[in-house]
Amino acid sequence: MKVVLCVDGSTSAEEAFSWYFRSFHTQGNEVLAVYVGNQPHLPSFVFYEEAVFPKEEFQRAVQKCKSKMEEMKAKYLSKAKAMQVNCQFRVLVGDGGSPGETLASFLESENADLVIVGSRGMGKIRRTVLGSVSDFLVHHAKVPVLVFREE
Repeated sequence: MKVVLCVDGSTSAEEAFSWYFRSFHTQGNEVLAVYVGNQPHLPSFVFYEEAVFPKEEFQRAVQKCKSKMEEMKAKYLSKAKAMQVNCQFRVLVGDGGSPGETLASFLESENADLVIVGSRGMGKIRRTVLGSVSDFLVHHAKVPVLVFREE
């Protein structure tokens, strides 16, 4: 069985990751921890007499994104090693859509059998305004979705 664990910097994602290996994992499952990184936004251009591209600002934004991705990878691979389990890590960079859309496409292309995602417990209004990855996956993923609520 190919299981995808959606991870980010939230405690619910960490708890879902640990819960999966404690309570659900069986030998032979292929496990992918997946983090959806944000593409850096291009800074605003300033037009005076000629265009000025803020190259340094953009490079800082790119470095910040890369650092966050490496931080997530190190964190979850370290957790897997401490639990003595095998887990691959993938970073996905979306094409401008929501993280939910990026994950749904990935799940389909990887032929995943199950996806596990944490829930931050946002209220209905916040979830509607901000969007919810777990809500999006429940309604759009073509594989079973397990939504883990914080204990």
